[in-house]
Amino acid sequence: MKKIIVLSDTHNNQQTLRTAIKNETELTHIIHLGDNFEDLNNNFDLTEEKELIRVPGLYHPGYKDCTIPIILEIKIEGWNFALAHRLEDLSKSIKPADIYLYGHTHHSNYDHIENKHFINPGHLKAKTDRGQKASYIVMIIDNNEIEIQYKHLDGKFFRHKHINKL
Repeated sequence: MKKIIVLSDTHNNQQTLRTAIKNETELTHIIHLGDNFEDLNNNFDLTEEKELIRVPGLYHPGYKDCTIPIILEIKIEGWNFALAHRLEDLSKSIKPADIYLYGHTHHSNYDHIENKHFINPGHLKAKTDRGQKASYIVMIIDNNEIEIQYKHLDGKFFRHKHINKL
């Protein structure tokens, strides 16, 4: 079993970033979908012994000059993931994925289109931004099932999904 927290758009807000990660126990992975993935750099007390997976956001020089890959294609527990800051960037993904993770909009979202799952965790920029409360997701992978928990900073669910592998 793997337990993954997915964050996006922290924009240097250490308080919301730390609150979200501290809400969760037994995390195995931390995924940051850009706009200030460097925010994780000085949080060794929270990131120690967890696999960190990050893509740059629009404001990162590596995004602009392509020195850092803007799309990551990874596999966790037999599930294929494609990660990018912007949904539009995912169209450049080479391999088909089971789960497509993106940020940028600051709005949490879930779409299921043609057996593909598109997931946006929202933002951690501030307690509220663009009319949306700060949010993140936790994904629990157990064999052929993923439980997706959308949460606000208080750690309470506001949306819940289950995905079964075909």
